[in-house]
Amino acid sequence: MDTSPAAASDDDYGDARAAAWYAARDDRTDRLLGYPFVFRELELRERRGACLLDFGCGPGVVAEHTARRYAVRVLAADTAPAMLHHIRGRKIPHASVHRIREGRIAELPDHCADAAMCNHVLTAVPDQDTLARIFDEIRRLLRPGAPFAALTTDPGRVGIRYTCQQVGTAGGTYRPGDPLPLRLRYDDGSWREFHDFYWPPDIYPRLLKQAGFTDIHQHHPTVAEAAAAPETDARLLRSSPWTTERAAPPLLITAARA
Repeated sequence: MDTSPAAASDDDYGDARAAAWYAARDDRTDRLLGYPFVFRELELRERRGACLLDFGCGPGVVAEHTARRYAVRVLAADTAPAMLHHIRGRKIPHASVHRIREGRIAELPDHCADAAMCNHVLTAVPDQDTLARIFDEIRRLLRPGAPFAALTTDPGRVGIRYTCQQVGTAGGTYRPGDPLPLRLRYDDGSWREFHDFYWPPDIYPRLLKQAGFTDIHQHHPTVAEAAAAPETDARLLRSSPWTTERAAPPLLITAARA
């Protein structure tokens, strides 16, 4: 079995095979250091019955988790029909599925969502204008004062081989908007390569402020924080030594209010 980072490749998230691969990836890093911190920023424990926008929902793994665990109504939106096909097949309770076209979800009215999340979407966007349109649309859909959280890989960790991912090439240098290889691990030990784009962390607060968001802040969740959280699955924590993750936290959360 080839377990090198370049074992397979597909650079199109909208392709049906890529959607299936992305849905089946080893997501332990996100489940430990990503999603729980996004949910905390969104205050989902206090929002039972609220309407949550999942902008760039992908195959719907996180949308299904939030709907079932936190009893929220989910507006699941993505640009790719293949991803939307996956999420429809999940039969998520109290969820509706929407197509994003040119950065907008035309059928949704202003201020229809009580919270919004955007997980591993922003690094797949090829230009700043599109990033700005995404933030404008999310703010349009959020009620005033509602929370927003975006989860991304940290571009400052270029070339570091983590338990489940590697962003960029060791020794590589990248400018804003440059193509950036993203290598993801699968449960069988193989790796597949996707193509993202390099955006320095400070671009998100700047564009959020431009879109009218307030209370903008960023955070690198740590293994120590996850270990101290009562909701953390002990088996997940024991599934890896997380040595590299402890030394250099791999994920970045950018949060704000509409």
